[in-house]
Amino acid sequence: MSPEKNRVDLASGELSLNFTGGVVDVVDLVQSGDHVGHVPVKLSYGIIERFSEGLYSSPNKTFEELITNSYDAGAREVWVYLAADLSAETATLLVIDDGESMTFEGLADLWKIGDSRKRSETPPPGRKKPVGKFGIGKLATYVLAEQLTYLVHRDGEYLAVTMDYRRVAPSAELLDGIDLSLNVVSLTEGQAIETLGRALAGTPAEKKAKVLKILPKREHWTAALLSSLKPTARGIKFGRLRWVLRSALPLNPEFKLWLNDDEIKSSKIDGEELWTFTIGKDDATLPRTSEQSWGPADLVEIEVEQSGQFLKLPAGRLPKAGTVWGHATLYKQPLGRGRSEDLGRSHGFFVRVRGRLINLDEPDFAVGPELRHGTLIRFRMEVNADDLDDQVASSRENLKESEPLQELKNYLLAVFNRARTVSAEQDDDDVISGIAKNGRLAKPSAALSQGPLRRMLQRAVSGEPAVAHRLGLDDVGIENAGKLLAEGGDVIESVLLEECNSAKPMAVYDPKRRAVVLNQTHPFVTNYIGGKTVAEPLKLLGLSEILTQAYLLEENISPEVIERVMCRRDAFLRELTLRFPRSAPIIAQRLRDAMNDEKALEDAVGDALELLGFSVTRLGGPKHGADGVATARLGKRGADSSSYAFTYDAKSTRESAHGALLNESSENIGKRKAAGRIRADTARTSILRVHREKAAERHGLEIAPSFTLLVAPDFQGALDDEGLINDVCINDAITAIRVNDLARLVELFALQGLNPADLRSLFDMRKPEDTREWVDKQSKQARTPRPPVAVLVETLVENSERKTPIGYEGLAAYLVPKGYDMDLSEIESLVRGLAALAPKSIYTDGRYVALNATPVALYAEIRNSLDVFDPELVAEYLDTVPSEGEE
Repeated sequence: MSPEKNRVDLASGELSLNFTGGVVDVVDLVQSGDHVGHVPVKLSYGIIERFSEGLYSSPNKTFEELITNSYDAGAREVWVYLAADLSAETATLLVIDDGESMTFEGLADLWKIGDSRKRSETPPPGRKKPVGKFGIGKLATYVLAEQLTYLVHRDGEYLAVTMDYRRVAPSAELLDGIDLSLNVVSLTEGQAIETLGRALAGTPAEKKAKVLKILPKREHWTAALLSSLKPTARGIKFGRLRWVLRSALPLNPEFKLWLNDDEIKSSKIDGEELWTFTIGKDDATLPRTSEQSWGPADLVEIEVEQSGQFLKLPAGRLPKAGTVWGHATLYKQPLGRGRSEDLGRSHGFFVRVRGRLINLDEPDFAVGPELRHGTLIRFRMEVNADDLDDQVASSRENLKESEPLQELKNYLLAVFNRARTVSAEQDDDDVISGIAKNGRLAKPSAALSQGPLRRMLQRAVSGEPAVAHRLGLDDVGIENAGKLLAEGGDVIESVLLEECNSAKPMAVYDPKRRAVVLNQTHPFVTNYIGGKTVAEPLKLLGLSEILTQAYLLEENISPEVIERVMCRRDAFLRELTLRFPRSAPIIAQRLRDAMNDEKALEDAVGDALELLGFSVTRLGGPKHGADGVATARLGKRGADSSSYAFTYDAKSTRESAHGALLNESSENIGKRKAAGRIRADTARTSILRVHREKAAERHGLEIAPSFTLLVAPDFQGALDDEGLINDVCINDAITAIRVNDLARLVELFALQGLNPADLRSLFDMRKPEDTREWVDKQSKQARTPRPPVAVLVETLVENSERKTPIGYEGLAAYLVPKGYDMDLSEIESLVRGLAALAPKSIYTDGRYVALNATPVALYAEIRNSLDVFDPELVAEYLDTVPSEGEE
């Protein structure tokens, strides 16, 4: 022992340090040994603080990290011991494993902070994917203790080394490294076991600990001894620690964990069983096929040793593979999830030959290509096939291909197929019957089983936040889901259409109402359906949106990957809607949604002007001087032409956020600031005037623009008659209009059949308040279509079988006998307004018009579109549309 020691004041319990850095000797628990060298360590207080307390603030997580290190070392068993009285001065904590352990060189590598050779070296047998990779796991012990001693056995050698964290004191510069030299001593086997015995004093097991008898039989092992415990360790709750370890432990026969000599069983073993099978007992239930033949098996008994006792168990003797025994279980919940999967799988086949697991990392054991993962992830089978010992390959981790092996695989496949049948039968009995019962879905498909969604809800309730997020469940929703599962019954009874934030997903799940809820304001829903009476295809689409996620989980796709996939799909649907807007409501909504996105607002304004009847040339912004040019070709109405054109420019209050929809996190989709106001200098009206004056020559326009339309969310100073924005718009002949007022104009167009001739007087306005008053005045005018919608539809039906298509001139002639004498511009406005409300049911190309659907379908689409409008705005229009039952 080194004479240079730190002094401890036993009365105060405080450490008196003569120095920091220097040589660190082994703890007093190691009472003998020969010095064999030193391990140099350069460590700083800042590094310890950041990589220990920052990452492992929970003492329970520290144990989890130490167990992970044991796994990476190839351990098959880990023993954890805690002192009965953690407040005692001599209390210790121990984590011991039978992994590959370390030599002197390994101990030196151990203390290279931030550097781990786990990922570069050949892993221990059965360990293809180490969990750790940064070399900081051992710093987790700093959370619990002042001293950490490693006692290791490998290659016939026993070594001990101690790290004393008290030798790394805080300094002015937290990242200043302190040089330490850790003394390494060599022990005999007896001295090593005696050291463990002293460390175990005070634990419930003490010198009767099982590990003291087991370790002398092992070729290698490692013990981490924690002493001089910190308050964090003294506050460990044994029950809580046990729960954490159970949750972190896989249901894997090749990895066992003991806590104070009591075996810790994985919490997965508590999962509800759907079906069980015992070899040699239930073989008569197995399906047989000529393609995958096996047996028949003779039913026999075999005597095996379990926990020191010999038991007789049922078994089956296959003609080629010999005697096999074991059992299989199909669980209701997936086994492959959570941190425990890092320490080994819990699902699939576990095939042993003479006690050795052959397929540690091969859950399907290559028994066949048709293993359905949704069943496999809930299936577990332990199989013993000792008669295949001569088929074991030299690596000891697989079997040679042979007829006996193929027969065994065929047998195992038959067991799995039986489990799959049970799973399918359960899901077949769990169909979504409630929707048909409530009349919300005419014929629910047999494929629409609630089973996957029920299991998805169970995962959300059991504490997987990513799963809950995909369903749209907050804390209250998770609580309601738990109540639903406890009560039983259908998990889906209806599909509802409700207004939500347009940035939210297209469909979420509401456990309280047992319903899939479609987001009425989602652009895709509004664009292609619109309204509260949802067509059956959309109901199925909404169901598939939710069930697809459940099916992906069944296939063992991680919730994080599902999140990215579904968000990209949502982004695609939104982009599809943006590129192919179909109706006035969706274009109006798109305008409002684009207030803070420069490029999106520019596109939305172009779409709105096209819908209003203008011929739009999109120029693309600053490079071309304006966002675009809109032209109204009205022709001569007297001596002079009534045609006119204008440039338009969209100004948002934020830089382009067009790419936000493609972000992989749903939390970022649609995040928008409240609409702001642009200043007069931002409007740059004088530059807009110059671009207008040069537009005809620059772009070869037949009709020179006479006006400029400036569109923005709002304008600073607009409410002040002497505000600068008003002065510059008057001076430069700019028509300033708010985004919301342009959106209202789009909605009015659909109701009133406005045309460019009607809109001409708008461009005599200059101030934002003037254009608002113009739109307000327009909204108060008569909104009853002339002729009524029913008359127009009746006329189209009456003339639909004529040899020539119905043109606008012909439609005008057909309406005259009905008392409606209209010119071509009025007919065009009427048809285009109707098409804006019912784009699926009305066809028009600017010259001809026809019905794409029955009058009943047309009226339903009109009513659906009008559902999203202000009721007062559409009341008069709706009076001209036959209601259900009147068609």
